Amino acid sequence: MDQAENLRTLVNRSPNKSLRVIAVTSGKGGVGKTNISANLAVLAARAGRKVLILDADLGLANVEILYGLKPRLHMGHLLDASADISEVMAVGPHGVRVLPAGSGIQGLTRLDDAQKLRLMTALDYIEDAFDLVIVDSSAGIGDNVLFFVGGAQEALLVVTVEPTSLTDAYAAVKVLSQQAGVHHFNVVVNTAPTETAAREIFETLTSVTSRFLNAKVKYLGYLPRDENMHRAIMAQRPLVDLFPQSPSSRALALLADKLFNEAAPVSLDGGMKFLWQRLLREQSPTG
Repeated sequence: MDQAENLRTLVNRSPNKSLRVIAVTSGKGGVGKTNISANLAVLAARAGRKVLILDADLGLANVEILYGLKPRLHMGHLLDASADISEVMAVGPHGVRVLPAGSGIQGLTRLDDAQKLRLMTALDYIEDAFDLVIVDSSAGIGDNVLFFVGGAQEALLVVTVEPTSLTDAYAAVKVLSQQAGVHHFNVVVNTAPTETAAREIFETLTSVTSRFLNAKVKYLGYLPRDENMHRAIMAQRPLVDLFPQSPSSRALALLADKLFNEAAPVSLDGGMKFLWQRLLREQSPTG
């Protein structure tokens, strides 16, 4: 059975009513967002979940690089209708399915409405095949970020102890809450020297979001500084597989346990397509 047939078999299984869609985002780049997405996906798959990671940092292909994949097709082929989604999806560690972003493709950095509708239709076709979809968005507050994060049930916001990260994180919460209707954010503080330092960063963030924004931010946890993270990146292997006893791997396991065992703040009764259709209507100049 080839990969496309294997994926079609996965799609045709009985519908799953417990789909969870989590978008991982950040105010600025370089904070470890994709690394966290990729490792959480692996932990979920190891726990028996059927996982799709959607690399929504379009044009950069970060997820497939971290997994050591070299997919022949990518999101661009799906959006120009030259391939269907079962052909585009790649298979990563522990059976994690990856919808690759493609590398160096400028045309994907801002999707038009037709491309968004095409993607929604494709995802509607396969969503019953998965228990969990992790959307690894690009950093910042661009149009693609509003679309992908706004279409998820919940957002996981990654920050670091750097002042610029905190400032940009506030900007991301502001724009996502005001323009994309995202009002629940789990916060992960990455590369913190101690948990005390991580909680201080979170308290600084929540002190301003609670005063000025209609958004709820919740402290999920932190990842310590860990040289093994860099080693795993260079090896193009998930940290939780390559160094399972490292400080960051243990911290990721705690994050995954908290995140996946708590109820989603927003129901997904209408499915992924419903959420993105709502967002597309709200963002449309004529909507």
